Amino acid sequence: MIRWNRGHLAPLHGDALADPRVSVHEADVADVIAAAAPGSFDAICLDTDNGPDWLVSPANARLYTDSGLAAAARALSPGGILAVWSAAPSPALVARMGGLFTGVTTLEVPVERGAPDVVTLGSGRAGRPSVE
Repeated sequence: MIRWNRGHLAPLHGDALADPRVSVHEADVADVIAAAAPGSFDAICLDTDNGPDWLVSPANARLYTDSGLAAAARALSPGGILAVWSAAPSPALVARMGGLFTGVTTLEVPVERGAPDVVTLGSGRAGRPSVE
């Protein structure tokens, strides 16, 4: 993804990676989230694999487990949002996120082919007031 965004995709986003305010770190996202200090991120956007129920790489499953989602919730700032893209709705993901966030919403994303993709959003960590 980094190579694509520095290469042929750069003209599509104004070469955002060349902006001095941008830093890029190549690492396993699950490891970065797990190691992050509490409240480190305002947003975590997971567009990994095809979502929790249709994995191409079994190693990505850890992102969608109770402990993986809890690590993401812990790493978010008080007003932070977790966004999880999926090729199809995942009621199990919504249920797991419902135990970690005070607000969980699934949005449909129209696509040219077939059923819409979805993005599931988690906001307001459970046990901590939501800032919205």
